Amino acid sequence: MFCFLATALYVRDEVTYDRWHENASNIYMSSLELKKEDGTSFKVRPSDALMHVLKEESTAVLDAVSVSRNSYANYKVNDEWIQTDKLFFSSPSLFKVFDFSLKFGNEELALADPSDIILSSDIAETLFPGVNPVGETLTFQNKGSFRVAGVLKPIPKNSHLKFDFLGSITAEISNYDFNKDNWLNGSGFSYLLLKEGYSPNELMADAKQILALHDVTQVADGLTFLKFSNLYLNGQTERYDAKNLFGGQSKYLYIFSLVGGLILFVACFNYINLTTALSFSKVKQMGIRKIMGASRSRLVLSQMLETFALSFCALIVALIGLELALPYAQPLIGKALDINFSQAPQLLLLPIAVLILVVLISGIYPAVSLSSFSISGVLRGALPQSKVNILRKSLFVLQFMICTGLLITALVIRGQSNYLINLDKGYNEENIMTFSLYQEGRSLDYQTVRNVLEAIPQIEKVTSSPLPMFAPPPPMTILVDGKPVPITIYSGAADQNFNELFELEVLEGTDFSNLPKSQLDSLVIINETAKKKLGLNPAIGAKMPNGRIVVGVVKDFHFSSAKNVIEPAMITYTANPRGFVQFNYRANNKEVVKAQIGLALNKLGVKSDPNLRELEGFFSPAYEKESQLITIFDFLTFMVVSVAFLGLLALSSFENKLREKEVGIRKVLGASYLHLAQTLNKRFTWLIILAFIAAVPLTYYGLEQWIVDFPYRLENLTPFFVQAIIMVGVLAIAVLGLHSYFSVQKNPIDVLRSE
Repeated sequence: MFCFLATALYVRDEVTYDRWHENASNIYMSSLELKKEDGTSFKVRPSDALMHVLKEESTAVLDAVSVSRNSYANYKVNDEWIQTDKLFFSSPSLFKVFDFSLKFGNEELALADPSDIILSSDIAETLFPGVNPVGETLTFQNKGSFRVAGVLKPIPKNSHLKFDFLGSITAEISNYDFNKDNWLNGSGFSYLLLKEGYSPNELMADAKQILALHDVTQVADGLTFLKFSNLYLNGQTERYDAKNLFGGQSKYLYIFSLVGGLILFVACFNYINLTTALSFSKVKQMGIRKIMGASRSRLVLSQMLETFALSFCALIVALIGLELALPYAQPLIGKALDINFSQAPQLLLLPIAVLILVVLISGIYPAVSLSSFSISGVLRGALPQSKVNILRKSLFVLQFMICTGLLITALVIRGQSNYLINLDKGYNEENIMTFSLYQEGRSLDYQTVRNVLEAIPQIEKVTSSPLPMFAPPPPMTILVDGKPVPITIYSGAADQNFNELFELEVLEGTDFSNLPKSQLDSLVIINETAKKKLGLNPAIGAKMPNGRIVVGVVKDFHFSSAKNVIEPAMITYTANPRGFVQFNYRANNKEVVKAQIGLALNKLGVKSDPNLRELEGFFSPAYEKESQLITIFDFLTFMVVSVAFLGLLALSSFENKLREKEVGIRKVLGASYLHLAQTLNKRFTWLIILAFIAAVPLTYYGLEQWIVDFPYRLENLTPFFVQAIIMVGVLAIAVLGLHSYFSVQKNPIDVLRSE
């Protein structure tokens, strides 16, 4: 019940996302997909100009608004700079298209002025506790000052659009002017509110006509309009939320729903088996009740009431456990769930439905079977004969299929995550740290910083490079057969000695270290992928799109997480880097080096933490989802294994009870413990083997579908299958062997004298 209720709350939260807006079914977001040079597709933000013209001229559009991507900014609280990643820009139309509203301020006037800014209710309470802050001034580091024009009412948790700060698109820092007249792509995401009864097909017809008038018909095929209420569940919001680990992905919705439902379903049948097996002690009592005049319906009702009482107690315990556990589940699933019946009375239907379902599934079969036996047979001492029928066998096989499959899945997820985290990055990352030259709103001089760092005894080498992570690349074109072809090449500038620190493997040519500085400005180093995609053969001496000459080709290295395929990259030389500084230090001196750097930068005027980061584990946050999946599947696997072995215990109890007299007679005739254990457990052994045979291909197929999304993945999954089968097999042998031991130890006289 606990697992089922938890997954049901998660599913309910997911399927209600964004549907609280009154016009959610009539709002559409424009989406544009273009093609890369290799034929793969990528998305860009559609033209803002197109949105404005559609708003003015399309008969289908009632209103439209653009909402920017999130921006990072620092704001001051009590003389301390706090970073937010939820600074957005929009216009007053936001309140007409969506159901966002203001607690303070005028919705029609807020965001009309370039200096306007709207605060979330939480931020407003933090900055201006207990007062109406409209008219107050708020300063952002390096972005200027803004006038508070409003405070948002709390936004429901099940909304993918969430803001800390909302600025006007007319503000200079919004960068909307940069794409003002661009008919190819825009600065934000466009949301269009259609009139009732209009379809996106009519909107598309209008859009194609407008694009044709401005001679940009080449993008029309990639333009689509997506229904707002479906964006989240289809993973089409284009809004990345690192904290919402599994949200907006239907596959996880199906996985968690299936596992939660199966745990409840299998546990119900375990209860049936246990109840049936343990009810033989009551058969004479029920036989006497029949003789005394109790009807079959009364006996059924009695057993159902017993099941109801136990299920009700279980539900209370499950609800208490859920209330206690949900706050701790937030880091695992990336969202806060609650089960507050006073605020959402409709939630009461969930536990009531679970209770009814469990009572019906768990209670009917034992009640009917125990009320249907022969009175004369029971009073003679004969137990109700019940073979392990197809239902029980199927259930048992299903239990161990799920148990084995989940255990294999948990092991593979763990193995794949460890493989990605420990994958060779292609460069040296041991005892190396990096930090930005941009500190407290200004760029530090690289040579000055380098001299200061080299003066620290524990530091061995200092350099500057784009590693470990290149900046997003600008668009480039190359000529292929005289025609320009767009290509994406990651580019970054480095100091001359960068490879002495990183030790990239040079496959052709040389790095910068042995070349005269007078030549470096015209040279470039590329990776293997750049050589292949550009078709450079030979590569040394070839000219790159930026005009520089290739002087070296290095082996491919990872400059993003190993969940992404390696892209073309090139490294140029710069005498005065403005990006990041890297240095290596002597082992076991990390804390000393951190303290020394803090003091050194303090002398250069940097008062705050320079945010030193180690290269080892730099991309670990990218694997957070896999790490959380490990934890979730460990828990689910534990639950399913527990339920499966309860089922094994129930069925073995049932069988052993039916065969007590047979075992007693065999024991009197001299049968050994091993012979008796084999006799009792042979059919279970074959059922477990059948479960293994069924689980392996199904699990392998599912894992292949999951792991294929990783460009770098485990090649051999067989060890995980073998390991899981051995673990389940050993546990099954231990449970059956122990239970058989206690059954065989019974005195045959005590068993047989019941005759």
